[in-house]
Amino acid sequence: MHNKASRHRPGISAVLALGCALLLTHCGGGGGGSTASAPPPSTYTLSGGAVAAAGNVTDGDVNDPLAPYTANDSFASAQEIPNPVNVGGYVNRPGAGSPGRSYASGDISDYFHAALASGQQITLSIANSTVSNDLDLFLYDQGGNPVASSEGTGSTESISVPADGSYFIQVFAKAGTSNYLLSIGQGTFTPASGLSVLEDFVPGEIIVRFRPAAAPQPGATTTVSTQSGRMDLMAHGGAAGREMLLVMQNIPQAATAVLPATPPGNRIDPAKIATIDAIKALRRRADVLSAEPNRRMRLQLTPNDSGYPLQWHYPLINLPQAWDVTTGDRNVIVAVVDSGVLLAHPDLQGQLIAGYDFISDPAISLDGDGIDNNPDDPGGTGTTLFHGTHVTGTIGAATNNGTGVAGINWLVSIMPLRAITEQGGTGYDVLQAVRYAAGLPNDSGTTPAQPADVINLSIGCTDPCTCQPSSAEQAVYTQVRNRGIIVVAAAGNSNSACPSYPAAYAGVVSVSAVDINRNRAPYSNFGSTIDIAAPGGNSAHDINGDGYPDGVLSTAGTDNPGGVQPTYSFLQGTSMAAPHVTGVVALMRAVNPSLTPAAFDNLLATGQLTQDIGAAGRDDLYGYGLIDAHKAVVAAGGAPAGPTLVATPAALNFGTFGTTLSLALENGGGGVLDVNAPTDDAAWLAVAAGTVDANGNGQYTVQADRSGLVAGTYTATIHVTSSANMVDIPVVMQVSTATISADAGFLYTLLLDPATRQTLGQVQGSPVNGRYSYRFDKLDPGSYQVISGSDLNNDGYVCDPGESCGAYLTAANPTTITLNADLVLPDFITSYPAGFAPQSGITGSSAGPYRRLDAALRRLP
Repeated sequence: MHNKASRHRPGISAVLALGCALLLTHCGGGGGGSTASAPPPSTYTLSGGAVAAAGNVTDGDVNDPLAPYTANDSFASAQEIPNPVNVGGYVNRPGAGSPGRSYASGDISDYFHAALASGQQITLSIANSTVSNDLDLFLYDQGGNPVASSEGTGSTESISVPADGSYFIQVFAKAGTSNYLLSIGQGTFTPASGLSVLEDFVPGEIIVRFRPAAAPQPGATTTVSTQSGRMDLMAHGGAAGREMLLVMQNIPQAATAVLPATPPGNRIDPAKIATIDAIKALRRRADVLSAEPNRRMRLQLTPNDSGYPLQWHYPLINLPQAWDVTTGDRNVIVAVVDSGVLLAHPDLQGQLIAGYDFISDPAISLDGDGIDNNPDDPGGTGTTLFHGTHVTGTIGAATNNGTGVAGINWLVSIMPLRAITEQGGTGYDVLQAVRYAAGLPNDSGTTPAQPADVINLSIGCTDPCTCQPSSAEQAVYTQVRNRGIIVVAAAGNSNSACPSYPAAYAGVVSVSAVDINRNRAPYSNFGSTIDIAAPGGNSAHDINGDGYPDGVLSTAGTDNPGGVQPTYSFLQGTSMAAPHVTGVVALMRAVNPSLTPAAFDNLLATGQLTQDIGAAGRDDLYGYGLIDAHKAVVAAGGAPAGPTLVATPAALNFGTFGTTLSLALENGGGGVLDVNAPTDDAAWLAVAAGTVDANGNGQYTVQADRSGLVAGTYTATIHVTSSANMVDIPVVMQVSTATISADAGFLYTLLLDPATRQTLGQVQGSPVNGRYSYRFDKLDPGSYQVISGSDLNNDGYVCDPGESCGAYLTAANPTTITLNADLVLPDFITSYPAGFAPQSGITGSSAGPYRRLDAALRRLP
């Protein structure tokens, strides 16, 4: 953005790798060394731990013969599981799958027992769903009677829990074999509804259906008696036998007297109160079939995409309110410089324009050639994350099309520019893509018909603290900015204050990442070069209890042996945060095509684009704050939407052990919003104001007290009313007599050569209180990666679809470790990578699979 401080380190080449921020090198090489002989290098120890993500549980009888065994093949032996939960498992028919514990005899059914709540969703995601591999899902009551089943032929089976109670869940192998993920979480949430003075309706107007003989003639008056007095209603429209519009002729001045005590500043129109009184009186009459307020209507801009309820990251930035102002403009062009895009993804159709492939080295291009005009991501490695496809979907997946996910822009033109693969790339190729996007001379010898308005760069150095800035790159980004193009980049995932490039270049908007609670994500970089924050997610948690990790959900793909298939996945990282900002900038350009980088900078620095979630003003964690889509489009020139109460998270999950959670109640629109004190319907739940303003907007603390409660799953609802609308926040909590620790299965922690992906060492075992320790001794100086994962199907590879996976720093970002001394690494998260895949198999955030070290090979001492 503005001039940014840079930190200089001695020259060193950056290591090429891929994470949730794609990585490149642009640093110069090192100098020469001494020719004098040196003593042999010492050997070192590398140690640390992997921690199972909260809510993860493993099937007790998987195919891996080294894993602990507990049968769960019947009602009598059903495995107790918490709620919400994400269970990784494996079933097979006799003789199907890889050799292992259950190969010969089969493991046809897994039974689980859980206390469930009405409306919760049980989802079975099948890793290799084919005609020959078919898994089904069944639900039984406590007596073993069938309640519901899902027996389709796709990769996902789903059941909605009909009522509170204890249930048995069966995963059944109807044919073949597969790993699976069984998720239990909150259902789809909607704002509270019903007769309320807080609804948006026309004061003094009522829609009534009379019994035919009792209907008044148009123009006639009917009288009702309310607590406030007699009221005359004139029939202004309709006729006997159908609905009629009645209009109040006199509104009692004492209407406010019938309201219960309300907090000071709660402004409610007395005419609305009188209208509700009249409706209640009408409903009590024998000659009235129904009476309803004449509700105001507007175009409904809540998208109907099936995955939208799982995209918690959009309400967090008040995007639904921004959609009331604009849904984008097809004339706005966003260039995504990344790993390419799955051009055939069904949820990107109509959103893409012509792009280019700038990967110049055929040896790393994965498509067999150099620069060409085909930006399709070929996959083909068996481990592809389809990073660029994920980024593109956040900016502009096809929205309101009844399937998949929503994009920030419903209307936009995305220019896919392939400049790097998930194995790495070069800064030079990225510069050529940026030049092309800006309409500048580049190595393709061509330029687009219309340059981009915004460029997204979810790209950065592996280790920002060893990567120096480049004057050549800075010159290009300055030239691009001078052409009126706004460049947005990911700040990096090293949990470091060192500046990461290109995000830290002057004139580039640097984006850090927050989680579902608006806190800095644990991996996100920070420091003096951060400009703004956006949702990047934290897949270690399921705070809202929807049964999925709190990562960012977007378009993706798989390239398993069956070939490349479009799907959807949850990823985390500043790479996921950056396209949120890019997408909002595109909405701003839709409102104001003349928006310049300098104007954007001024709006940002004056607080007109963000929620100030850190220290007042700019800070090193969040820059100028969390991007606010509604504020941004209004600041760009759009007409503001009315005040709207928004609760984030939209639901809360205490799990088995949690006692305190945060809840934000904010005005997602314009104007003034008065928020009344929240109430709840459970004795075990309490809500207290934290940091709130005079109107009740701000942070609240929600606490659960399990004292005296018997084992089971408890649900509650927090009710919040405001001067504009009301919202209900579902809450779930479990009380368990048994301690069910987080468990990612029997893990293999592997030491890898990052250049060859060869497994050099292996530590295996079960968790102790949810933690897996590892230690590798007598290691030569050099570069290593640490990976952990289960092998539920016993095929010799960890991190297959449906298996748990983790890595230092993350499964999607296996960081290369330079070892030149004994080193204890911070713990990393390992988890079952739940994916949202309505048409395809399980996806996740793993870059695996990784080969287990064969038992016949010599282990490292």
